[in-house]
Amino acid sequence: MTQSSDRLDRVEALLATVAESQARTQIIVEQNAAGLRETRAIADSNARAIEAWSTRIEDGIAEAEEVSSSIAANTNTRMEQAIADTVQMIANLGQQQQETDQRFNNLLEEARADRQRAEQHKAEADQRFETFLAEARADRAEMRAAREQWQLEAQANATEHRAFTQNIQVLLAEIARLWQRVAG
Repeated sequence: MTQSSDRLDRVEALLATVAESQARTQIIVEQNAAGLRETRAIADSNARAIEAWSTRIEDGIAEAEEVSSSIAANTNTRMEQAIADTVQMIANLGQQQQETDQRFNNLLEEARADRQRAEQHKAEADQRFETFLAEARADRAEMRAAREQWQLEAQANATEHRAFTQNIQVLLAEIARLWQRVAG
């Protein structure tokens, strides 16, 4: 009875450990999801910035065609600088996008690894639980067999007791008969 209780306590402790592990994994997954949302927001912002700069470049080209030839040289210089800045900015945005993608991929890999660890912990906990359950069932079967053996022994003892009682009664009756013969 105490062994079964100890095993049940161990099962409960194991289930509590699994619950804690699953809670920690859930927190990590939520953190990863928040990081992914932040990364997506940055990528969207970068895309809008690229589109805005694209429009500015087109506006600059239209303005350059309208200005006079004396301003054209100045405008060309400014446009070249704007283009260079835009190209540099696009390169920077591309680099930021690559870094964002890399962070996203790292977060995704971490989430997969966390999920795999959680599944492994769950599988181990399930296996331990099944082992404890099998042991508990074996204990129950053993206790049932012991109880059945005890009942058989109790029945045998009762039968022996009845036989003994009958033998004593017969013996006492024989003694009484002999006593009456001697006394009589």
